[in-house]
Amino acid sequence: MTHRLSAPFLIILMIAIVGLILPDLVHTTASYDAHQVSSQAKAQSVAPKGYNDREARPSSQKPGNGQEATSVYIITLKDNTTPAQFQAYRQQLIKQGAVIKYEYSIIKGFAVYIKPSQVQSIKKDPLVKNIEKDQEVHTL
Repeated sequence: MTHRLSAPFLIILMIAIVGLILPDLVHTTASYDAHQVSSQAKAQSVAPKGYNDREARPSSQKPGNGQEATSVYIITLKDNTTPAQFQAYRQQLIKQGAVIKYEYSIIKGFAVYIKPSQVQSIKKDPLVKNIEKDQEVHTL
């Protein structure tokens, strides 16, 4: 006795399988998006008014009444920087008037809004490995 499966049965079976898998996919996507939103909210909470974190190009604030414009710079600390030194340096940047846009714990660095006149003093700090102006990156 041979059993043949009908086309409608196979279609219903496929729909049931997709129905079982789809909620997990939706939940995973929603969780990822929620994490992105919370990260963006955190970044926006420390960024000054007038900055748009959604833009793909570097932001800079136009100076008003003779003030120097600020731009985004990437500061990378030396590899042997401890977590305590990382946090202390973060506080030091804030005291110097920098606004933290992002923190990069893996590469031990920051994206910060600072004035170009502050770059040289930051370069001289013994913890700093590199500082460069944020810019667009293109792949080949």
